Amino acid sequence: MENPALSYRQPELRWMIIAGVAALCLHGFCWFVVRLLVGDAHAADETQRQVTLALFWMVCTLIAWKISPPPSRLHATFGVLMYALFLILLGSVAALIKLAFIDKVPLDAPLLKSFSLLSIMMVLTHMCLAVPSAILLQAVALKRSPAK
Repeated sequence: MENPALSYRQPELRWMIIAGVAALCLHGFCWFVVRLLVGDAHAADETQRQVTLALFWMVCTLIAWKISPPPSRLHATFGVLMYALFLILLGSVAALIKLAFIDKVPLDAPLLKSFSLLSIMMVLTHMCLAVPSAILLQAVALKRSPAK
């Protein structure tokens, strides 16, 4: 017997909104706590920026699930993390482009090495902080479809 795919809870729109808001609140809480532990004086500003960015990958995920439901909760969680990774990498590329073309900083080897190391650390941090939100998003929004 094959496993039935996941589907949205009914009514769909209500559960999509509840899941998105809950996951965004958790994501914001995680960012705020981490920024406070680091000693950032502008923790609220950074949290607001990160929640706004997370909104994009969460909405993309919810739309993708609407188009093609994931076969399992593991696939759903990894799907959320892949959208998050895509937008995080896009942000790193945008930061490099801003550095090179807007700030007119010459891109030499030491700068690129430092930027790469910093970007890798930021990507890892973002992904670690996206895991709880990804799990909550799929747990609230999706349910197992009944076997046919």
